[in-house]
Amino acid sequence: QVTTQCHLLRSSLPHPSSPHVPPDAVSFQSAPYGVFQLPPGDPFPERVTVTWIQVMALALALVCEPQENLALAELTLRRLAPRFLASLRLLDPGANALLHPDAADGLLERLLPHGEMLFLNEGFIQGMDREMGIKRAR
Repeated sequence: QVTTQCHLLRSSLPHPSSPHVPPDAVSFQSAPYGVFQLPPGDPFPERVTVTWIQVMALALALVCEPQENLALAELTLRRLAPRFLASLRLLDPGANALLHPDAADGLLERLLPHGEMLFLNEGFIQGMDREMGIKRAR
């Protein structure tokens, strides 16, 4: 459903953007973002809300329970996206996130420990970026 939402949003734009945008042109704050609900059933016994973001060819989604903060989910996705792109080297031509499951798991455990969203302050993010060797855009 996230893939469908991304394609629908991209096709509704006046000039559909290419998923292969040069890295310096990537804007994580204006990246396409959406929310939809999944009805009760498989795999979730209760209705859940899914938040998603698309940056270049990467789409990330968070499944949120009814009491969870959707604004925090969006912020978490916007903070996850650039770190996934950098740590998984997805900015390189032909890169594939599926080839780096351990790196993806490590990044998720760091930013979403036990699957729980955290309020991440700028100091924590900067320290984590230094540890990961990610250069921050000014």
